[in-house]
Amino acid sequence: MSIKQQWQKKWREALGETTNAMPDIREDYALHFDIWHVGDEKLKDCFSIFPNGDLLLKRVNEVRTSLPQSIAIDDLALLSKLEQLNTNIEAALNQYGDSELIKLNSKKSNVARRSVYRGNESLRRDVLNNADSPTIHLDDDLCEIIAKYCGEEGYEAFFFLSEPLYQLSGCYYPVSHWIAWAMVQSEFEVDPYQAAFDLYKMKAQAGWSNDEQFVFIES
Repeated sequence: MSIKQQWQKKWREALGETTNAMPDIREDYALHFDIWHVGDEKLKDCFSIFPNGDLLLKRVNEVRTSLPQSIAIDDLALLSKLEQLNTNIEAALNQYGDSELIKLNSKKSNVARRSVYRGNESLRRDVLNNADSPTIHLDDDLCEIIAKYCGEEGYEAFFFLSEPLYQLSGCYYPVSHWIAWAMVQSEFEVDPYQAAFDLYKMKAQAGWSNDEQFVFIES
């Protein structure tokens, strides 16, 4: 039984699900959706098996209890949060030392235009339709970053947790990756996903397209 199957068995036992014939982890929807409804003690036990599981659980609970809501905030403050996001991503990538990722991420600095969009869900879809998250190049190598500092166990934990955390975050990778970053947060001087989580709590998110970087906020 692989380590991921051992974790799957433990989580299914916590959920009261059968462990005699377990589905493929990628299709184990009880793990993806229902794990968040077990009691606090069971959830604590479920996360104790991962590298820095206590720090992961702390972030999980922060997301579970957060109530994202639009706030009165001016454009300058939102763009300052975007700048903080970019600065911390750059710092984390420089510390990690992958020259190719650093080069790809540096292309953002060539996009001078900064914008703030305010509106409803329809506008959000429009402005984000052809945009990426500023975290995209960090996202692409996050599993390798975790593996560097947490070994194979961390690498496997990242993939085991990917879908449950994605669902918990409302299908928003910068937040699910903010949780996963807890496995390596003590190794880095900055948290490259913190500003993205701060924006999420305001019902805002950052985007990066060919001709601009921007923040969308629901209003």
